[in-house]
Amino acid sequence: MNTYAYKVTNLIRDPNGIVVTAQFSITASDGVDSFTHNYNFGFANKPVTPTAFADLTEAKVIEWIKRDAGAENQFEASADAELAAYKLRKAAPVVTAGVPWAAA
Repeated sequence: MNTYAYKVTNLIRDPNGIVVTAQFSITASDGVDSFTHNYNFGFANKPVTPTAFADLTEAKVIEWIKRDAGAENQFEASADAELAAYKLRKAAPVVTAGVPWAAA
């Protein structure tokens, strides 16, 4: 089972200071490999009691993201798929990088 680390990187708010979009990353890890993917999430529901922007914490915003993502967390499912794809690319690289004049 994978573990997930969320990091909120930016909050976009309306003229009233209400957060309408969160930009964040999730790092999915299986204990051996990890992969970080970036997301944007627009909040469909305005809070009943808005929290002042200055009083927000990263933990509170992550709680909102998880709540609004639903029971089948779409972001964690996507992070799982990205990690699986990374592991496949790592096992059998389809592209290589470098320059021919660099020492091997």
